[in-house]
Amino acid sequence: MLKTLELENFRNYQKLKLDFGRQAGLTYLIGDNGQGKTNLLESIYMLALAKSFRVSEEDSLIHWDSQFARVRGVFAEAEAGVEAGATARDLQLEMFLGRPPQPGRVCKINGVKTAVGAFLGQVRVVFFHPEDLNMLYLGPDLRRRYLDVLLVQKNRAYFEALRRFRRLKEQRNALLVSIRERRAGEEQLEIWDQQLVPEGVTLWRERTCVLDFLQQRLGARYSEISGKMTRLDLTYINSLGLDLTQMPGDDVLAKLYAERLWQSRQRDIASGHTQVGPHRDDVLIILEGIPIVRHASRGEFRTILLALKLIEMDYFAGDGRRPLLLLDDVFSELDYQRQRYLLERVVDFQTFIATTKDSAVINREKLLAGDVVEVAGGVAGRG
Repeated sequence: MLKTLELENFRNYQKLKLDFGRQAGLTYLIGDNGQGKTNLLESIYMLALAKSFRVSEEDSLIHWDSQFARVRGVFAEAEAGVEAGATARDLQLEMFLGRPPQPGRVCKINGVKTAVGAFLGQVRVVFFHPEDLNMLYLGPDLRRRYLDVLLVQKNRAYFEALRRFRRLKEQRNALLVSIRERRAGEEQLEIWDQQLVPEGVTLWRERTCVLDFLQQRLGARYSEISGKMTRLDLTYINSLGLDLTQMPGDDVLAKLYAERLWQSRQRDIASGHTQVGPHRDDVLIILEGIPIVRHASRGEFRTILLALKLIEMDYFAGDGRRPLLLLDDVFSELDYQRQRYLLERVVDFQTFIATTKDSAVINREKLLAGDVVEVAGGVAGRG
């Protein structure tokens, strides 16, 4: 669990240090809109995933008149994956972001500079925001990102495979353009395909595993929240045309992928893009036999999202390491019944809830007691 959070020149916070209790529980971040509540959640998210959930340009995270930003968190070892028999100690994670001539991004574990791959997953988060609803009905890139965020926090091999796959795909795409413009020969694709295939197999294998985990629980969780017996399924759309129950062994999967790359070669050259692979994956959510994008109501979308977030908690906690829960203005999207349902199921997790003073969660029966941090103009302190 998070014991201490320190910010320096991060967003609208020039200097901030917050100490939290030593037990799991709720912390309400209370304040008007635009005061910095989401910035606090963003800083915690970065300590888990080494990046923001809001922007890709890290320069925007640095206070406007500063040369660098620093986010540092101290975590109790029980939630930091300390191996059995190891000496108990707290875990300190730090993200440094700089403008030239400062280094751009530096990750540190207990004061020692480390690679992003080693930094990821030291602490895990489940993030819940109303804009997450977009993932359910907008482009497939959002659903792929959803899977990636889950997997990189728990599976370092997946992160490394994803990074290598993206790099190889971009290099292959550049070669495709060169071939189309007759500056390179088609035979040069073979070496890139040979390298791309095993990385793609790893991504497909791990995505299949996490989707199977979601599939086995989604319908039951949805029915529990909604109070209605409803059939809810996931359909995995991929370049090989295989569903969750058809994924063969890695050798067969690699052979299929290599064949599809070969079959698509002329189309790839014509377009200048690799058109077969896990970068084209999609996931359809099927409610009572019909994709939700065709007929689901706003309330049904909200219930599906809530169900997914609760299953994420189970996914991360499966090896004994409970995630931190970051809830950003979610009560504006949930009715009173679903607010209570959510809070009653997170009491055993350390949970940070960003909300306004007039939110129902604060004024209507104070659904569950918790610590209060008041946020105003880049200053935060105990209420």
